[in-house]
Amino acid sequence: MEHRISRQMTDATDAYGRRLGAYLEQSSYTRLRGGPGVIDLAFGDPHEFPAPALVEVLQRHLSPQHTDWFAYTRDHPPAQESVAATLSRELGLPFTADDVALTNGAFAGLTICLRSVCDPGDEVIYLDPAWFYYEPIIASVGAVPRPVALTPGSWRLDADLVAAAITPRTVAVIVNSPNNPTGAVYTDDEFAALAEVLREASARNGRPIYLLSDEAYRRIVFGGRPCPSPATHYPYTFLVHTYTKTLLLPGERVGYVAIPPTTPDPAVLRRALTVARLTTGWAFPNNSLLFALPELEQHAVQVKPIEQRRDLLVDALREAGYEVQPSEGTFYLMARVPDADDWTHAALLEEHGLLVLPASVMGAPGYLRLSLTVTDEMLEETIGRLRSARPSNREHAGVQR
Repeated sequence: MEHRISRQMTDATDAYGRRLGAYLEQSSYTRLRGGPGVIDLAFGDPHEFPAPALVEVLQRHLSPQHTDWFAYTRDHPPAQESVAATLSRELGLPFTADDVALTNGAFAGLTICLRSVCDPGDEVIYLDPAWFYYEPIIASVGAVPRPVALTPGSWRLDADLVAAAITPRTVAVIVNSPNNPTGAVYTDDEFAALAEVLREASARNGRPIYLLSDEAYRRIVFGGRPCPSPATHYPYTFLVHTYTKTLLLPGERVGYVAIPPTTPDPAVLRRALTVARLTTGWAFPNNSLLFALPELEQHAVQVKPIEQRRDLLVDALREAGYEVQPSEGTFYLMARVPDADDWTHAALLEEHGLLVLPASVMGAPGYLRLSLTVTDEMLEETIGRLRSARPSNREHAGVQR
């Protein structure tokens, strides 16, 4: 007798297979990763030990301080208050603890938001290129993913493109700034234009179109530029954040969803987010991270070294024949390959011990995504290998996909 998999999970599995699954299953990444001499620039994993002060915070909060230390704990007021204070200071809005729903990262944050507002068959817009999990997460709640392709090269937020994609079935739009993979940081003017589009479309549809603002990289911005949030422009915004990027600790899952104090009837959303976290499989942070959060709020990865690595890698990629626009934030860099075949170029770089992500799996065919979380020594070696692997020095080889 055959297994019967739900329609939602079948659709999510198919979406995963078109995105990240295609790379993991059809490239040599899984076989080569961790091998001698291999440099992994495909994903934003840490390659250095975390700061001792950060480790001390984590260790201290693993030690129980009362008998209920490891009991079931949902939201924790000191943690919520620390987040609300930071958001109030940075965005100029009077957030309170009740506006903050703590989660075990942005995966959970995005999922509980979609579970709270989507019915089967509803449509969710997201901007391509995009994080490879948006599409499967949308499909997993029974909604229909609607990608909107941004202009290649500039990758700016275009409110007119979003307006053209909205239908009577649209219930949510996902934006990501600073953007993974493009590194674009959207401006206040871009968010203001998007907010106007969503207000008009919500009135036309007779119900709010929610804006999910994925702000995982909001503290990793280069050149001292500001990093606005659409929450200051649009009241039906879910602000989704994770400390896994801020602290470069992807295995330590803690984050939050915040709703702006301008949101009408916030109690309805607060209750929905609570029940969604319960029924998603206890999507609250683990207790040690929950209790540590007020102190974690004071820590962040050092941005300047990432920016310096970006500059060095931009020069090396251009010298090797790639077209590059420097990222404005995140710890990623996009490079356009000379012949538009990102899979072939990723395979060629594998031959030189460099693992990079063909950006087709993120909706940007013809580009590669490279991570900047490598060490200085790894970057120096990467630059040398890029010189050896430049198009004039090699023959093109195909890759099965």
